[in-house]
Formats: sequence, structure tokens, C-alpha cells
Amino acid sequence: MFDGWSESFPGVTVVCVDLQAGLDVASARMEDYAQAIVRAAEPLARPLAVCAWSLGGLAAMLAAGRVQPDALVLLEASPPLEVQGMRDGGPHIGTFEASPGAPPAIARRPESLWASGERDRGISVPSLPEKTRTLVAYGDSFRHDRGPVLAKLYGAEQLDAGSATHYDMVLDRELRERVAEWLRATLPL
Repeated sequence: MFDGWSESFPGVTVVCVDLQAGLDVASARMEDYAQAIVRAAEPLARPLAVCAWSLGGLAAMLAAGRVQPDALVLLEASPPLEVQGMRDGGPHIGTFEASPGAPPAIARRPESLWASGERDRGISVPSLPEKTRTLVAYGDSFRHDRGPVLAKLYGAEQLDAGSATHYDMVLDRELRERVAEWLRATLPL
């Protein structure tokens, strides 16, 4: 998903975390994904920014208290319980094909029904670390449930991407440059 991102951050170490690496995807939980972010961040130098998209954004919110990033960028992150509320249902072991309508540039692979079910039911992330500067990016598709209301919950800055699609959040070079500009202004990169 984040191919090409390192081009926007010359001289900065960019690490793309595969949240599923080493996991049995059929039984992977959101906490497993959060732990993958924590492990990836441990050896990295400061200042540290974590940038995450969709379900990975919720995993990054879960990991933020342990990672204590200097900056957190949430690209149409799945909302926490405090935004979406509690929903019926629950997790199930198994996989499903994610993103059936994804652009051809997106590699398809099985996703965890368990983690997806946890997200859909609602995962509480009442706050983010006080010293973490946060940017919430959103487009028209998720303006009402992943946009200003999420930014308000965390006292975050907002990047309104207009008509950008959910996939544009990671694939669109102009949006990536806007994120890079925010990070350069926020952190001494």
C-alpha cells in the first residue's frame, strides 16, 4: 500500500510494516496488529512518525500509547468505539477477501475475519499520548465517520482531501506530499 512513500521523505528512514507478517491471518486480532507496529517502532530513531491507513490506523491508535510517536498520521483510519459506538456481532476465526473493488495497483490477500469483527464491533481508544501531534486525513467517502469527528476526539489537525477515494489516501502522490509537508512542519525531519 505504501509503495513510493519513501520518495516523499528523502533522508528519512521509512519502514512499511506488514501487519500480517508471521501471523496466522485467520485468527489475527487487532492487538496482534498493534503489537507489529510496536515491534517495528522499537529500534527506530526519534523523531518518530507513525502513518497508518484504514484498519491499520486503528491498530496505530492502539499502539500509540506504547510507541509514544512524536507524530501520528491517520489516513481514513477505522474509527474507535468512541466515534462509531458499539455494534452487534463479534469476531470469527477465518479470512475474507478484502477490498473487492480495489484498484489494480492494490495487491489482494486474505484478511482476518477476527480483526475485522473486532473493529466492526468497536474497539475503545479513548485518548492518544498527550505529546503526540496527530493529523487526521479524510475524503468525502468517510467525511462523517472518519473525518472531523475523529479529529475532534483527539484534538488532531485535519487534512481534508476533498473527493479523494479511500485508496487515494495512500496511492495519490499529491496527498502523500501534503502529508510530508505537514510532517516537515511538525517534526524536525
